[in-house]
Amino acid sequence: MKKTKYTAVGLMSGTSVDSIDASAVQVDLDNQKVSLETIGNLSYPIPECIRKQIFGLFKDSGGSLCNLAVLNIRLGYLFAEAVTKLLKRTGLKPDDITVIGSHGQTIYHVADPLELCGKMVRGTIQTGEASVIAQETGIPVASDFRTADIAAGGSGAPLVPFLDIILFKNLNKNIAAQNIGGIGNVTWIPGTGDSITAFDTGPGNMIIDGLVNIFTGGKYRYDKNCFIGKQGKVLQDVLKKWMEHPYFKQKPPKTTGREEFGNKFLKEELNNIKVTPDVIRTAEELTACSIADSYNRFLPEKPETVIVTGGGAHNSIIIDSLKKYLPESEVVTGDEYGIDPDFKEAAAFALMGLWTILRKKNNVPKATGANRKIIMGKISYP
Repeated sequence: MKKTKYTAVGLMSGTSVDSIDASAVQVDLDNQKVSLETIGNLSYPIPECIRKQIFGLFKDSGGSLCNLAVLNIRLGYLFAEAVTKLLKRTGLKPDDITVIGSHGQTIYHVADPLELCGKMVRGTIQTGEASVIAQETGIPVASDFRTADIAAGGSGAPLVPFLDIILFKNLNKNIAAQNIGGIGNVTWIPGTGDSITAFDTGPGNMIIDGLVNIFTGGKYRYDKNCFIGKQGKVLQDVLKKWMEHPYFKQKPPKTTGREEFGNKFLKEELNNIKVTPDVIRTAEELTACSIADSYNRFLPEKPETVIVTGGGAHNSIIIDSLKKYLPESEVVTGDEYGIDPDFKEAAAFALMGLWTILRKKNNVPKATGANRKIIMGKISYP
């Protein structure tokens, strides 16, 4: 009989660079339908010394190439440690796992083509060497998904809509699957038809986290329980200025990242502004406002339900502001649909890696702008 059930592990490290999210899932492909069941999840901390090395690469300073070369290998060992710990927690053995799908850690992503020696090209750098993960765990690894989409004319992101479509396409209502990590991204899944739309909405937690780090002198990385934001008020003039960022008016397909809303944004926008709870509260409002604005601009209809995942799902200010901006929509977190908000992206890469090793197409051209459906990912064998 043809095998229909598989177990896969997904690995993801986001723009906050605080941990590696690992998710083990069982996938059933019986009767051409896909069902997904979570076996176990794990958040594996990234040591501060490694985190500093990664942030040093974001600055693109002298010695970056040497640091990138060794950090790629070092991160591979760290990702492998996350898998080993997850297997121990779940009782799974390497032979139980068909594949590990690893997104890795994004160091740089060129979403808009640049001219280089007479040709317009995009580019991306993902670290966390898959060959190291494979050798350390004894499990095949699918990785480097973005480059295949770029080679097919896409921007290489967002990639998680692949999972969103599988999870929500049969709910028979208009769904906006909104992830709020460092960057926000949405997948629009209509109740009827197949007119999927997906794109990055703009900053998620990235600006907030950067401001909190500045405000607390590096003591805190994020606004835990909205403690700081709740002490402030929205600075309407600052919010209005921030909402004039050209990315928000750019039509999909589109993607963004640290290159637009990381240190560059903070340096430009904080030139004459002292970081206070008011500024942090305004950044939280910016996340919700930019999400709602992108829906009004680019979605064909109002969503009946907005399903929020990612770290932003735990930020009550963002959730409450989304409800305010989207009064006609039900705004809920992934928990209400059986999805752990913190591990949806890791699960997505588990599924994506499985598609890679089964030679099934796993990109979403309507999300990335690719000119065709392709198989993304490279396989590293143990």
